[in-house]
Amino acid sequence: MQPMRLLGHQKGTMDEKVILQHLQEGSREALAMLWDSHSGHVLNLAFRMLKNRDQAEDILMDVFVQIPKAVQGFRGQSAVATWLYRLTVNACLMKLRSDKRHRELEEEHLEIIVESALGKEESVNENFDPELLGMGLNALPAETRSMLWLKDAEDLDVKDLAEIYGMPEGTIKARLSRARTFVRNYLNERCPTKSDKTNGNKKGA
Repeated sequence: MQPMRLLGHQKGTMDEKVILQHLQEGSREALAMLWDSHSGHVLNLAFRMLKNRDQAEDILMDVFVQIPKAVQGFRGQSAVATWLYRLTVNACLMKLRSDKRHRELEEEHLEIIVESALGKEESVNENFDPELLGMGLNALPAETRSMLWLKDAEDLDVKDLAEIYGMPEGTIKARLSRARTFVRNYLNERCPTKSDKTNGNKKGA
């Protein structure tokens, strides 16, 4: 059996179909191959949602414990990567709901999120406060926040998100649009733009 390709946005390859077949037959080797190819990405996603390494590792183990049973209901309509994202997101959301905590996104992704929300010109605002964006994102529902991160930071397409969250593509687009509008308004109300600063300086002159 040939090793699987690394997790990405490739749509179901023959390798994935072979792995899927062996997983459904209870192959431990297939599960080990899935771990080798995908566990790092599952852990990465869980950590970015939970911002806690220990909890992310717990989610990783939970997801892979689920796989032997969950794979029996998976028919391969989507990529294995997308299916694993769905399992991971669901596990993380359950954790967030049970803990009643909202986690901020990793700082290296903030510029991507704010550029999507405000537009490229405003995203380079020298007065932009990353901590403020974290507060704005934390004000979003956990599910919506994770959806926005997967779209803008992980570059998943709407079709993948619809599969992960079990929602129509139109619903995904509407929720992303509302989330960006909320974040944009949140930042604009609390962080003056360059033009605002310039106009303020002119009035004071």
